[in-house]
Amino acid sequence: MRPFWLICTVCGLSLMFLFYVWGKVDGVRVGYELDQLTKRKVLLEQEHDVLQLRLSQLTSPERIARLAAGRFGMRAPTPGQIVLVTPPGFSTGDGVEGDTPLRVVHVRTLYQ
Repeated sequence: MRPFWLICTVCGLSLMFLFYVWGKVDGVRVGYELDQLTKRKVLLEQEHDVLQLRLSQLTSPERIARLAAGRFGMRAPTPGQIVLVTPPGFSTGDGVEGDTPLRVVHVRTLYQ
């Protein structure tokens, strides 16, 4: 009867040791994975900052005005090209009708 209990005790202790080592190894693996993900997060945050800066540069009003003038030949309208229009029954939502006119720019092009 004694060898049976001895074998059961050795098997039980071996299983406990096996699960203990497995837990430690898995903890180390998760730690390495967490470290890699943290580094990736930092790189992605840096890339996000670079892309935000690029977006700000591409959508700046100065750049758009420069491109509109240079590439497309656009320019600011002259006072004679701006026509104020107030449609009948136009309301701004405060109960007063027709007090804020719409601005319409009329530009003659070569196609008219």
